[in-house]
Amino acid sequence: MNADITVVVPYYNEKATIEYTLEQVGNQSLPAKYAFFVNSSSTDDTSDMVSHWIEKNQHRFSTQFRNTYENTCNPGSSKNVGIRHADTDWVAFMDCGQNFEKDWLEKQYMGALESKVDVISGVVCLTGDNWVDRCAVAQTYGYKRNRSCLPTTLVKRSVFGKTGLFLEGRRAGYDVAWLIKLKKIGLERAINEKVKIHYIGTNFSSTLSSLYKKSALYAKSTVGLEGYSIPYLYVIFLLMFLSVWAISGKAALAVILLYFLTRSFFLPVIKSRNVLYYKEYPLESILGLGLVGFVVDFGRVKGTLQGVLSSLFK
Repeated sequence: MNADITVVVPYYNEKATIEYTLEQVGNQSLPAKYAFFVNSSSTDDTSDMVSHWIEKNQHRFSTQFRNTYENTCNPGSSKNVGIRHADTDWVAFMDCGQNFEKDWLEKQYMGALESKVDVISGVVCLTGDNWVDRCAVAQTYGYKRNRSCLPTTLVKRSVFGKTGLFLEGRRAGYDVAWLIKLKKIGLERAINEKVKIHYIGTNFSSTLSSLYKKSALYAKSTVGLEGYSIPYLYVIFLLMFLSVWAISGKAALAVILLYFLTRSFFLPVIKSRNVLYYKEYPLESILGLGLVGFVVDFGRVKGTLQGVLSSLFK
């Protein structure tokens, strides 16, 4: 028997993993009623692959698969397409390029009923694919730390009538804004650590240039989010450093040394809540963490400034 759930999976140029994701969704121990795969304006042949897979394999599954395209070009807007078209009591979210268990939906559905909550999320455990990726993970989400995430999340569809849909036109930050709304209206979100996903391949960014661009893009997307002030801290810290530099070059040098010490040792431990990265990759962590942290922060400062300027000159 199918659960009254619609699974929503946005995709963009995912031809390397899309068929694997389709199979994972179809093989759930508690099958969903529907699975909407929403095209986020892919430029490769992923959409054709989805359509072909559905035509060839639909008969194998009780879940009804649909390939949908409504000119969306970011994850939040694509998720909204699935929410609007869903006529089930529950909506579940998953991303491509993830490894997730066959009982993901069953665990979340039973967890929601047992906890008597309308929103329940699982966790993601990031490890990284190369030294840049691992350093970036340690500087952001935390190395081998379980962090709650929107993929894996099961939501009572009626909740979106109270919170509204995800912010449109945002590459990042739409999930943060929605979680802030949840808290604001007093809706509890349960975290089920028995539901864990892992990235296939790159977790965050595999090169310094892509890390810089991604950090800038994400920071720009979070500027102006109600109740979220973290991006502005980067601009404040930059202005403080420039002020110190103008007063004393020696003091500025001390600040720089303190910054790299923090980025190389203190912050990764705080983010990861462990020292596993230092144990598993000692040389890599000593040589790479400071550099990667600087690239992340430089990108965030640029993105925040771009976001502020864009909002001022709309």
